[in-house]
Amino acid sequence: MKRTVVILSVVLLLLIGLVVGIATVTLPIFTESKLSVLGLEQNTGYYNILDYGAQPNQPSFDNAAVFNEIINDMGENGGTIYIPVGNFYIDSSIEIDRSYVSIIGDNSGLRSGVDGSNPKTQSGGGGAKLIVQSGVTAIRILDEESSQRISGITFRSFQIRGEENNGIGIQAVQDTDRVVIDDLVINHVGTGVQLHGADAASILNSWIAETHTSIILNGASQQASIVNNSLGAQPSGVTIEMENPQWFTINGNNIYPDGASNIRLYNPTYGTISSNTISSRYTGIIEFLANNDGAYGYGNSISGNTISINNFRPHPEKKEIDWGILHIVASNTFIHGNQINTDVMPEGYTAITIESGENNRISNNSIGVTHSSESKIIIRQPSRHTLVTDSIYQNEFQNDGGESNLNIPLPES
Repeated sequence: MKRTVVILSVVLLLLIGLVVGIATVTLPIFTESKLSVLGLEQNTGYYNILDYGAQPNQPSFDNAAVFNEIINDMGENGGTIYIPVGNFYIDSSIEIDRSYVSIIGDNSGLRSGVDGSNPKTQSGGGGAKLIVQSGVTAIRILDEESSQRISGITFRSFQIRGEENNGIGIQAVQDTDRVVIDDLVINHVGTGVQLHGADAASILNSWIAETHTSIILNGASQQASIVNNSLGAQPSGVTIEMENPQWFTINGNNIYPDGASNIRLYNPTYGTISSNTISSRYTGIIEFLANNDGAYGYGNSISGNTISINNFRPHPEKKEIDWGILHIVASNTFIHGNQINTDVMPEGYTAITIESGENNRISNNSIGVTHSSESKIIIRQPSRHTLVTDSIYQNEFQNDGGESNLNIPLPES
């Protein structure tokens, strides 16, 4: 008798386990909050958007609602949303209002949409794509019920493609910690990425181009890393713009025309711009400027970059040639070992202008030109204690800032 009871108990437990397993597997059939039905709202989940009713290649269907339903089902441990290969149209924003959310695609479908193709390599572009209606922000990070930082958001291996050049690809409206953007393609939108108060943000291995502006970090950011990307803005935009950044790294990027400025930083401190390949058609390729309160940066390094102007054109913001290819309003800036090249520049152009600041150091830069200039490097009043070494000849140095500024020139042949 006891043996029979034990056997029946085991069978009953197996049946209960089977029912729970079936319910869990078939969870997507529920139209209400799916995880709360089974009391699993605190669990980290993995969500394939197709299981929640997403429709690829249907321009009239707004897939943003599917993403938002999944996010609303997530508990405090977040989860991972998977985008398979396909064109998923959205005409409203995907709203991330909590931490620890990842959106991962099958692949980024790296293709500009204007290149030729063949059936083996580029047919259709492939990849997991969000096709964004005109003027829409594709992904917005905002918790309207709390001002707490949103943390641990990851985007990887998919494409955000706008139908016209406006709207925003990814926007963090409130402060964030550790937003990671990796292997993304963002193009044909107004702004590729705009993050507010972003601490430890990483933007890497991505292609953000054919945009008005590629990357904006506004508010104060700390320890941002922009590494190994291909970036490009349009003439009235900026490729990388950062406000009050500290301890940042901009490294190994390929930044190409046509942005009015390739790197424009307001009040930067303790940051590094290194080993980038940067090209433009205008002066002001790298700019360190004062912020709205008049504060300007210090302690930054610009080193080992290849910087070039090709097919020079008048600046879209009407900045003159003495603005400088590099324009610095900052102190304790180290500008070292850069290759600055121009194919055609007007006579009298300026490579580096120190507009204001103290104790800036300019050394061992190679400045190649097709025209001579008596102002390759300009030191403006009230700049003080600027030292230039091994970069230009004496007759290429214009010092308007007083005797504390010094050029140790290249030797005459």
